[in-house]
Amino acid sequence: MYRLVVIDDEYIVVRGIEAIIKRERLNCEVVGAAYNGIEALALLKEIKPDIVITDIRIPKMDGLSLIEEAKEFLPEAYFIVISGFKEFEYARRALSMGVKRYIDKPITIDKVREVFKWIEQEELKKKAASKPGDLDFRRQELEELTDKMLDNIIENDTDLLKEHFRKFMLAVQAYFPEINQFRRECLRLLCVLSEFYSEKEKGSNWSSNISFEEMNSKLTYQDIHTYSEKILEKIIGNMETQNKSVNHRDIKQLLAYIGSHYSQDIGLNELAEQVGLNPVYLSVLFKEEVGMSYIKYLTNLRIKKAKEYLLGDYKVAQVSEMVGYNNYRHFCDIFKKYVGQSPNEYKGCVRSKDRG
Repeated sequence: MYRLVVIDDEYIVVRGIEAIIKRERLNCEVVGAAYNGIEALALLKEIKPDIVITDIRIPKMDGLSLIEEAKEFLPEAYFIVISGFKEFEYARRALSMGVKRYIDKPITIDKVREVFKWIEQEELKKKAASKPGDLDFRRQELEELTDKMLDNIIENDTDLLKEHFRKFMLAVQAYFPEINQFRRECLRLLCVLSEFYSEKEKGSNWSSNISFEEMNSKLTYQDIHTYSEKILEKIIGNMETQNKSVNHRDIKQLLAYIGSHYSQDIGLNELAEQVGLNPVYLSVLFKEEVGMSYIKYLTNLRIKKAKEYLLGDYKVAQVSEMVGYNNYRHFCDIFKKYVGQSPNEYKGCVRSKDRG
């Protein structure tokens, strides 16, 4: 995981970048922040991060001077500058100093995500360059990612499937920069995933409808990537539909009950009594039908409802009780684990978006 330091004289910018990284689950951890150039230089010497994001205009030492000094002891670090329209010439100067990326204001999720996508590609290129001509090494890495995606399909984990697919596409473009190779590797992956999923769902008449002709008509990296994503989304869409298709009458009854009583303290024993089943058997049956344990289902539902209530004028303590958590601290811990932000951070982030 990359270690990042953010430098900006605006607290909200620093916390905003940190929130984006957590929300998007980027392969990065914010290990420090500074609000002026002198403080930042001392922090960089102490922490020695992999990535530095800094505004150009900061007090006591401007961002470009900071980068110039920091490069002496952080030659391998990635320096990203934040600039507004008026500082565009400064940003150009930064590029001439070896800073290869800048984020123009206003900072958005897409802009931050794009920077980290570029960093990951650069790291993959370095890895490939360290083993020049080693096709076995490149092939092994792609095979490992493919195996992980097959495991994700078995486990019905669509989030991890998306993440491993993203890493696969980055690796292919870094390892096979010639477009025909890129197309061939993407097509190979789609065929493997599709055939594997068809085998898993045998009898369901599922088909991805991969078109070799359509793939061969794609002449740019972006078009190939978009087509590949379209096929993956069909697989993921079907997986999510299968996960949600509950056929057992007792489980359907209990899902309706949970939907109306999620704010109460309802345990598996109480649910089992309602439908006259053994609690242990119900636990197994619930997971088979719903695709996750009862506790995980209930927690997901409560967090979903909490996010809806937080959009209103309710205080966090009120929302905690409304979704069945009498212990405020426990609710905050669970919410942060599932959402990546505390309830107050989530509430503030949504409100700032609405204002923007």
